[in-house]
Amino acid sequence: MRIGVTPGKYAQQIHDALTQRIGMQAEFIAPEVDAHKYDLVLAVDDEDAPPGVKTRRYVTHHKVKTSSWDVVAARHLLVDAEKRGAENPVAVPLPIAAATPIRPAQTGLALLENKQTQEFSKILNAAGHQVLDINDPEVGIVVDLSATTSRIEPLRQAMSEEKVVIAMRANPAATDTIHDKSDGRLISSYNELKEVVEELVSNDFERQRLGFEARKAIANTNWARVVRGLLLDGRSGMPVLEHLSQLAAQKRWKERLGHAHPWKSARYVDDRYLELGNQRIDISQISQLRKLSIAIAPGRRDPYSPNS
Repeated sequence: MRIGVTPGKYAQQIHDALTQRIGMQAEFIAPEVDAHKYDLVLAVDDEDAPPGVKTRRYVTHHKVKTSSWDVVAARHLLVDAEKRGAENPVAVPLPIAAATPIRPAQTGLALLENKQTQEFSKILNAAGHQVLDINDPEVGIVVDLSATTSRIEPLRQAMSEEKVVIAMRANPAATDTIHDKSDGRLISSYNELKEVVEELVSNDFERQRLGFEARKAIANTNWARVVRGLLLDGRSGMPVLEHLSQLAAQKRWKERLGHAHPWKSARYVDDRYLELGNQRIDISQISQLRKLSIAIAPGRRDPYSPNS
């Protein structure tokens, strides 16, 4: 299979991931070339691609204008992908290469650019917290005050550098990326900001733990997965990502069991029966391995849910 890669921000990473796959010939191509000799062209966001050949795109943020949102970098972008005509959009988290060496999260504070940046800089300065440039080596806490949505890359970049990100629960880009108190902090209102900042600045152990977990979460992603999503045209169903809610877990259970979905809330009794209300099924004759699978299945919480 011969694939063209448009020049752009992640072109090298995509090209390298393609060359590691068997039977792939990947080449960088300019927008003006005759692309008919290629089976497929891969592009990112709004990068120019040559006409006359099928192009699949990896979309990394909500302001992308192209109508082709085949693979997106976070689950909240799936809605926009469907609005633009993608029948089976796939979400694959955006990989970020962390710079090395990494310092444990420092006490310095930085704000991502936002309409309220100046206002909250003054509030934090008044509380004794100096707001630094985000590239300052003393920064270990990054705050995103967007209450709607924001670009995913700055959040993931900060996490990959072992910094603690504080963001709003109302921001879907943040909730797709951060698990509260696991690999970052989510706040429900601006009033919580000072308290959370002071807690992180004063607690070295917790700040460095969150920074370490943040970097670990980003390290679990890679460009091979992105490329696989781009190549799997026509894939059906929604993706399974690292972090899924209980609602998503129930949806997977329903799709797996079909008409048996109500039995997800059944009880396993006496190593023999499966009970649901006044209904009972005798499963004593099945194999021990299958009995074990049934025993742990009903009502099981998603292992990645923050409420598990």
